[in-house]
Amino acid sequence: MSVTEASSQQASSDVAAAVEAVMRRLERAWNSADGSAFGEPFSPGADFVAIRGDLHTGREAIAAGHQEILGTVYAGSTIRYQVLQARQLGDRVVLSHVRAALSVPGGPLAGEHASTITAVLLKHGDEWEITAFHNTLITE
Repeated sequence: MSVTEASSQQASSDVAAAVEAVMRRLERAWNSADGSAFGEPFSPGADFVAIRGDLHTGREAIAAGHQEILGTVYAGSTIRYQVLQARQLGDRVVLSHVRAALSVPGGPLAGEHASTITAVLLKHGDEWEITAFHNTLITE
């Protein structure tokens, strides 16, 4: 392996680790039913396309919307995220795809659900923030 290949693999590994760290924050927040904490990794002007296609813009709207669903249709649910891929598009931009596995214990959405997420992260200082998040239900 050349030095260039090693550097490229390290950069790729660092990018994947950054995305995984952000997704762990989302996972902990969801599993704690904490909408405010769920919104924290998003940039102030982030766009979030929910599983049913509705668009939410801004960290506060994303947090409030999640607090609402975590207290109602997704009450008691747990989620697991798995980063499928992460690709750096520039010094401060990452495109990632993530698999979500959601378990809902009761209510109208009870059961096991899966989705694929496309997330774009921007680096601000030393922190990565989600600027775009699109969640697509897997219906298989």
